[in-house]
Amino acid sequence: MRAALTVHRSVTISAADDPLVVYTYGAPRPGLTGGRLPVPVSWQPPLADPGTATHLTLTELSATPAGATVAHHLSWPAIDEWRSLTAAPAGRGWLLLLENTITNVTGRPLPLTGPALRLPGIAARPAARAEWQAGHTPDATVVVVDDAANLAHPPRWPAGLSPAPFDAAGFALRPGRTIAFRYAVVIAPAGHAAAPLADLGRAALSGPLPARADICPGERPPRRPAAAPVSAGVPAGHRRAPRFCPADHAGPPRDRG
Repeated sequence: MRAALTVHRSVTISAADDPLVVYTYGAPRPGLTGGRLPVPVSWQPPLADPGTATHLTLTELSATPAGATVAHHLSWPAIDEWRSLTAAPAGRGWLLLLENTITNVTGRPLPLTGPALRLPGIAARPAARAEWQAGHTPDATVVVVDDAANLAHPPRWPAGLSPAPFDAAGFALRPGRTIAFRYAVVIAPAGHAAAPLADLGRAALSGPLPARADICPGERPPRRPAAAPVSAGVPAGHRRAPRFCPADHAGPPRDRG
């Protein structure tokens, strides 16, 4: 795997000389495009209008035969965010492991409504709460898997491959508090059975939780050097973060005044 940096703009992750995905980390709304990604992926804080992001610093840029990772710290008008993207081989296809922590910097309860992850252009039937959802394009089968530690797991899937952890009332993130999310996006050739891809995504998301004190309140989880790969090919150093700090669950915004 390779990770090629275009300073202040983007990182291209490739398998050998085959580009898999381009992450536009320097864009006003960073997202994933190009390569072997069947549709662009929108990835932003779960707010009705998050505004635009300012990239602050890269915290990791690494590549091994098992996978490649880019992580950075960025700032939104209401949110301080750390996020990490790992791409790795998985079965007959490949996967993306997306994880981020968001911290409320407004000084007041912040309504989260979500979803934070969107894959527009891939049709999938709306679904009640489920761990994963599959969609299809003429060239690919795509499965999105929600981490078991995410808030309100399993999420709803009201529109395609966009996990929605919050109901209509939303969720209030208290001032200075941090919440974490993790998702796996597994991509394989068209016609591939979805359930085995969900298994690969689940394996990539598995692993021991670090202590809650590691990121509560307002701190990003420390990154560990990549070690031996787990079964889905993601470096074992990438482990899921706590879903939210114990004091954060303040109820829906309407209850917060």
